[in-house]
Amino acid sequence: MYREDNILSGTSRYCSRVVMLTRTRGEPHRKHFDNVPLLSTVGQDISDAEDAFSVLANDLRVQILEALADESGQDPVSFTDLYEAVDGQNTSQFSYHLTELTGRYVQQTSTGYVISDTGRRIIQSVTAGEYTLHPDFEPIDISTHCPFCNGTSAEATYNGQLATIACLSCGETVLRYDLRPGHTADRNSVQALKAADRQMRAEVSSALDGVCQRCGGSMVVEFLTESEAEPAVVLVVCDCQQCGTRLSAPVEMALLHHPEVISRYWGESVNVTTTPTWELLPELFDWNVEVDESGVATVVIPGREQLRFRVRCDEQVQTSLTDTVSRERPSSR
Repeated sequence: MYREDNILSGTSRYCSRVVMLTRTRGEPHRKHFDNVPLLSTVGQDISDAEDAFSVLANDLRVQILEALADESGQDPVSFTDLYEAVDGQNTSQFSYHLTELTGRYVQQTSTGYVISDTGRRIIQSVTAGEYTLHPDFEPIDISTHCPFCNGTSAEATYNGQLATIACLSCGETVLRYDLRPGHTADRNSVQALKAADRQMRAEVSSALDGVCQRCGGSMVVEFLTESEAEPAVVLVVCDCQQCGTRLSAPVEMALLHHPEVISRYWGESVNVTTTPTWELLPELFDWNVEVDESGVATVVIPGREQLRFRVRCDEQVQTSLTDTVSRERPSSR
């Protein structure tokens, strides 16, 4: 799977930006696979972004925000106590930088200073190592299903930007993940990949409902078919109108959290909400997907109890169970 920005993109029908299937040979469909969130100025002036990053360019300002974040939920911190908590050379220097932060990142009250929500988000990113640390990820062997060649052996590696699961038989990318320092901080490579997968799945689920988990902005959702969706039959692409994040996933992914699907696989001792995507690909590959002239997709999940869904895109992805066919097991003699 790949995520454009790669949300998910799966086998001959899957992808993710958290990326589920997306081709890596030749010119990739960049329009559809940009799983990695874009640093975009959509909906904001470029000077606002420069101002935000200027806060991180000064160590004293970062220290001030860290000190206030440590006191989050407590009473406002006085000028004197805050000055003593940081490594300022003199009060005039400290006062200058505190004044620069006050308003957007720090709020001044009658008794002192408190960190704002914007300031807290910035310092959380710094603490998480988003801008300074690089994930430590060792290559690992993965068993999955390649939608390009039906291979089952793959390798997960990290190239400094994305964690990639690639088929060892044909070399195609099967899944890509936005790997962050927090994923690897106290986990081995397998655990880190599973953590990235869980986060990707949550982001995709939210995007399909029209909400960007990165910024809370509105997601515009569309279906892609035919050559634009390959190797998927129907690819769901979600674009955030606020921060520019783009996610994509095969339409099958929209059904993994449907109660009927969860129940069906739970009866087979499979928890589809927590099983890593690469372990689900062999199962998803057996689902049958068709799309009609109006752009509505029909997904049939085979088995003793066959499930048939209609999936349409109307600002958000809407799914409905249209048919359940129970097939009796043949009697044994």
